[in-house]
Formats: sequence, structure tokens, C-alpha cells
Amino acid sequence: MRISRERIFYLADLIVKELGATPGVQVRAPDELRPEVVRALTEEAKLADSIDGEVRKILASYARPLPEGSREWEILYQKTREEVFRRRFRL
Repeated sequence: MRISRERIFYLADLIVKELGATPGVQVRAPDELRPEVVRALTEEAKLADSIDGEVRKILASYARPLPEGSREWEILYQKTREEVFRRRFRL
């Protein structure tokens, strides 16, 4: 799932605000924290897109193509996504 740049900025703002409002957490430089949160969210989004692309490529290579969005496709997508994730992170 693609996540827009605007959405990443919005989420980063929410995270920084929530951290600032959390008891026991002191954010001394929110202007320095926000770019780091944006960077982390961007890297996660790229990783998710990469995994999604690999899963779709695997599913497209099956001899019997499944209609995307069908119940069977969704089940195979989730199982394949979990396998790719485990393989990449050796879980």
C-alpha cells in the first residue's frame, strides 16, 4: 500500500505531539525529532512497498492466476507476505 508524503508528515506530527503529551517523556527539540520520525516512517513505507511488490510477483507467477481481491487471493497474499517477511528478517 502506497502511503503519500502528506500522510507521512501528518503521522510524524501526530507522533511528535503524542510523545510531547506523554507523562514522563520530555521532547526537548521537536523540530529535530520530526525529521527523524519522517525518515523512519519513509523507510518503513519503502520496506512495505518492497515486500508487497515481491508478494505480487510471486502470486503472478502461479500457473493458475487468481483474481486479485478474491478470498483465495487474499489468503495466499497474507501467507506469502508472512513468508517473505520471515525470510527477509530471518524470524
